[in-house]
Amino acid sequence: MKSRVTKSLLLSLLLVATQVFPHQVDRTAASEAQAGALALKQGDITAAEQHFKAALKIDPTLAEVRANLGLAYYAEHNYQLAISQFRAALKQDPALQTPKAFLPLSLAAAGNCKEAMSDLSREFDFTSSKRLRRMVGLSLVRCRMQTGDSTDAVELVARLEADYPNDPDVLYVAGQLYGRLSNEAYMRLTKVAPHSARTYQVMASVAAANGDWQDAIGAYRQALRVDPELPDAHLQIAILMLTHSHKPDSWQEAVAELKEELKVDPASAQAEYEIGEAYRKHGRMNEAVEAFDRSLQLDPAAVPTRIGLAKALQTLGKKQEAIDTLLVAKETAPGDPDVHFLLAQLYRAVGQQAEARSELEAFERLKKSSEAPVEKLGR
Repeated sequence: MKSRVTKSLLLSLLLVATQVFPHQVDRTAASEAQAGALALKQGDITAAEQHFKAALKIDPTLAEVRANLGLAYYAEHNYQLAISQFRAALKQDPALQTPKAFLPLSLAAAGNCKEAMSDLSREFDFTSSKRLRRMVGLSLVRCRMQTGDSTDAVELVARLEADYPNDPDVLYVAGQLYGRLSNEAYMRLTKVAPHSARTYQVMASVAAANGDWQDAIGAYRQALRVDPELPDAHLQIAILMLTHSHKPDSWQEAVAELKEELKVDPASAQAEYEIGEAYRKHGRMNEAVEAFDRSLQLDPAAVPTRIGLAKALQTLGKKQEAIDTLLVAKETAPGDPDVHFLLAQLYRAVGQQAEARSELEAFERLKKSSEAPVEKLGR
């Protein structure tokens, strides 16, 4: 199992201070240790390793320098060498904190999760560094996935998502875990109930994901033949039709499917939304408004529905009603650029130029921030 960590993160978190030692140290050894620390800070891992080795050759008892050499090896993904140095450093000084964290991280990265997991759990629970805790947590999740400990892995991912809600690596690992559990559950489903409505529904989802939309519709129809009251099937058929079919009347067939969905699930806000969008895109604005209104009664916080309703109202010339609708969406989702862009258009149309400029500035600011590169963090 590979583990990556940026050198800047490694240094900001974990560099052991080689300038101070618990006993009198040979001057040359101290000089080499300090040169190694400087090289590590500058990102020159090879030079750092050479200096740390030179210091240890003079004085092999320097546990702090040995720990730093382990960090240099870890940064270069030389995990077996890192493990050796961290173990030796802890044997010399069991109180050193860096090897306590990085020995299990190195073991996990080298694929030895069984030995690493107890120490990773300890470090995750007790480390005071939020960034180190993140690294340890991600490593521990991967180990639990590798050892088949799905229950604890799910619990740990939930804690990581709560503490690091927008972290790309946390979200990626969460997706890996949930995806694997989903696939395992679906495989069991197809074995224990191969001709069930749910199995056909899974087959339809797989076909749709692979771009085979007509096969997906066929599988959904098979599911409905087994269970005519199956929720979501008519909805998914309609969405596939609206997305892929080029037949002139396919949108009307889709609306008919959506109305069948509402017979099965009268509380389906998405079905009402899709009906509204279909009517709006085909010029039937009054019917679109009615469908959007019904959808919002079921889900008042749905921003896409408010955008669709505002567009339909705008086409009908009811610009102030459209603005009022979008102002609610703006409160619900202030970071949605589409809301600000449409508001800017509507304010300009009713002559409120200052408000239009403000909304356009918000739109441009949000678009710019969404295009900014995501910071690369350590793994």
